[in-house]
Amino acid sequence: MQPSFLIRQAVPRDHRQILHLARELDSINLPTDSSELADALERSAKSFAGTLRRHANTIYIFCAEDLATNRIVAASMIIGKHGTPDSPHYYFEMDTDERYSQSLQRMFRHPFLRLRYSMDGPSELGGLIVDTASRGHPARIGRQISWVRFLYIARHRARFERNLIAEMLAPATPNHGNRFWDYYGGLVTGLSYRDADVLSSHDKEFIRALFPESPLYTFLLPQEVTQSLGQVAEYSRGAVHLLEQAGMKFLQQIDPFDAGPYYGALIEDLVPVKDFRSIRVVAGEPDLATARLHLIAQDGANGYRAMQANAVVEDRRMIVSPDILKALSVHEGEHLDAVLLP
Repeated sequence: MQPSFLIRQAVPRDHRQILHLARELDSINLPTDSSELADALERSAKSFAGTLRRHANTIYIFCAEDLATNRIVAASMIIGKHGTPDSPHYYFEMDTDERYSQSLQRMFRHPFLRLRYSMDGPSELGGLIVDTASRGHPARIGRQISWVRFLYIARHRARFERNLIAEMLAPATPNHGNRFWDYYGGLVTGLSYRDADVLSSHDKEFIRALFPESPLYTFLLPQEVTQSLGQVAEYSRGAVHLLEQAGMKFLQQIDPFDAGPYYGALIEDLVPVKDFRSIRVVAGEPDLATARLHLIAQDGANGYRAMQANAVVEDRRMIVSPDILKALSVHEGEHLDAVLLP
């Protein structure tokens, strides 16, 4: 397998290309505003360098570069901590209230939502986007740009919280709105869906101030809204599948704005974290009959760099094609981090 994409940490000079990707995704945690993205890339560079110590200040932005064209075709990110006393992590917990009438001999289970928050929140995965033209590429760039985050977390466990979550985008209405917000959030805040989403990235005070603390019984909502709770946008289903392969599960929690689901797990229980290894590499052409597909990486003088590769592990060493080592600027005998790809 010839190397097609280099996965690496994003740097400030990538601003223009990543801004294009961010606007294609239109996600708040990968900024679509030029100046905000510039600030995020600067913060990411400091996070990778280890000069930001507080988890709440760190973000790590990754990008995938097409080696043939030097074009950035995908991005993803890790948020060091989502939920502090200054900016809590808010979510709706999905639960059920059981009611039984002796005289009627009848039981009902009433699903409801209750607003919860954490001021000591988890780390979060976010900002995953693959350029439209690169989706469906045989190298499965979406899988690489997603799993590089697990590989990095496994290498730098102390930089992250014990829990890891990922918020998945919910289906949007034709006007880029959201059914749940239209029937609930918009009524209790007086804000449009987009305005509330933008405001919450800077100031979340209005959520606790205006959202009712009493349970929201979902049978009071229109059926199409109830059916949308915890659902994932069609184009995000592949990303959900990758999270599930890594060991993340639906937490019975949804976003208070769009009702998109939260997936999560303890970092120590994640499949790629348990499979993580640091191993010496030697140059050679792996026997494809015994080779397995890995994501390999090194955090060195050239920054964090990773690549997909067929490799054979034997006698505490990994046999990797010289072309892969050259693309990573890695010399034979050095150690690389590695995880198996699903």
